[in-house]
Amino acid sequence: MADHRAEQIVAAVKTLVTGLATTAANVDRGRDDEVAAEKTPALRVRQGEDVISDPWAHALLDSDLDVIVEALVYDSAANVETKLNQIRKEVNIVLVADYTLGLAFVHAIVEMKAERPQLGTDQAKPSGAMEMVYRVRYRRSRLDPSQ
Repeated sequence: MADHRAEQIVAAVKTLVTGLATTAANVDRGRDDEVAAEKTPALRVRQGEDVISDPWAHALLDSDLDVIVEALVYDSAANVETKLNQIRKEVNIVLVADYTLGLAFVHAIVEMKAERPQLGTDQAKPSGAMEMVYRVRYRRSRLDPSQ
């Protein structure tokens, strides 16, 4: 049996953002622990809120799923905000290149916002993080959310 469609979407996002020029294979899913400096720049992909647009629909439900992509950097040689925005650009390009994420049940993905960069306070070890939120509209069966 297939996974819930929300799981399929988040997995597709992780696959698409793995291998970017800035972050390479440094992509984790559903984690919130510390990332070692040598493992950055990195991305974290997390599932956000999933809201059904019309819960009274009969057989099929349209839902809006937020997917959060967090960029993490540690770089003493570059401006942290500049590095975060370069990662943001690359993430956006790969996620909106195919508005369906390669999934037949996805109607669209849109960029909702990028949070203000969170900068580390240790001047000897400049670090930063920025969350980007994408909203994915998809359709699923009322009875079986994997269909």
